[in-house]
Amino acid sequence: MFRFFLLFFLFVTLNAKASENILAYLNAIRQNSGLIAFKPNAKLDKAATAHAKYLLRHQKIGHYERKGKQGFTGKSPSDRVLYADYASKAVMENVSVNAKNPRHAVDILFSAIYHRFVFLNFDKNEAGAGRAFGNKHKKISSTFVYELGSTTVSELCKGQYPKMNGFFYIENLCKGNIPEVPQILFKEKKNEIRRANGKIILYPYPGAVDIPPAFYTEHPHPLPGSKVSGYPVSVQFNPAFYKRVKFKEFRLYDEKGKEVKHRKILTHANDRNHRFTKFEFAFMPLERLSYGTTYKVEFKAIADEKKIRKNWSFTTRRPEGMLYTVTKKNTTIKIKKGEKIILYFNPENSKDVIKRLRHTNALHTEYLDQNTLLVNIPDKKSTSKGYLLKADGKKVFLKF
Repeated sequence: MFRFFLLFFLFVTLNAKASENILAYLNAIRQNSGLIAFKPNAKLDKAATAHAKYLLRHQKIGHYERKGKQGFTGKSPSDRVLYADYASKAVMENVSVNAKNPRHAVDILFSAIYHRFVFLNFDKNEAGAGRAFGNKHKKISSTFVYELGSTTVSELCKGQYPKMNGFFYIENLCKGNIPEVPQILFKEKKNEIRRANGKIILYPYPGAVDIPPAFYTEHPHPLPGSKVSGYPVSVQFNPAFYKRVKFKEFRLYDEKGKEVKHRKILTHANDRNHRFTKFEFAFMPLERLSYGTTYKVEFKAIADEKKIRKNWSFTTRRPEGMLYTVTKKNTTIKIKKGEKIILYFNPENSKDVIKRLRHTNALHTEYLDQNTLLVNIPDKKSTSKGYLLKADGKKVFLKF
């Protein structure tokens, strides 16, 4: 089974232009959502690329490295950016493995709510990206790493700050011989970037299209025990403009007006992993959303005693090719030589993903996600009867 994870030994080295290309899709999402774009930073590129190589070489997933291992550049993201000569430890990191390309890596991370909030944060304004590709038959065949930093905080690390009574200081924020930075200056520099961003961020943003219909996994998991659920919808309030937000209502409707009631609303109060701030809210559908469907969202809250109401819509992805939904144990589909078809194995529960796939050698299949297959029918008939495909307990007969 092909799995996507969050968190080549023919290694890829990124130049500035390559990094900008990797960040382009991410920046387009941020700007469409009302956030500023990340500026490319070569030192963050260096740190991200080194970690991508390390993860691929050692077939690991995550944010930490082990001293003594080949390619080690630092235990944590903060250590690794300092090793790459970045000025500040105040960074955030996103990691995706087994993505096909940079766009796919970003899509995987945006489907995972905790990782999404890293990309949609208000505090950072520059980024670096790294990637590495290896043997496609390995458990981990590709790695994508993103390091997010702040130009204003990095500038702080270039100053000298003699201690004064009555002030609080932050220790070990910077590289080099700057032991402490005034806390009030650190907060001012964070807010400088926050104020450049929108007041309320909705995602998927209004009018967004080609949104994946499903969320599978991340670590830690916001829906423990679930292996497949629907794509999260989120709302974030910018703390530069709001002091207190009281949640009231969050609803989702399909294009026929049917409400998605099988869901969980995640907030700071009930997030068991304690990752949500008091300014973040997420609608977590407990079942996959439908392909090629426009969904309407309603959100209500009270922010600083003012009523907030947001109504918007987004449209889920429709795979290219004839789409067939498989629900029965035995399904027969009429095919033509040379065509591409999509087989969607509708999950029966939150743990139902494709675990084992078998089919005739003549067929070429590709996972679009853990419930959906792209099947290429051969141009030349190798049999007059057709082909058989088995996915766990379900059989699909493809007949001419």
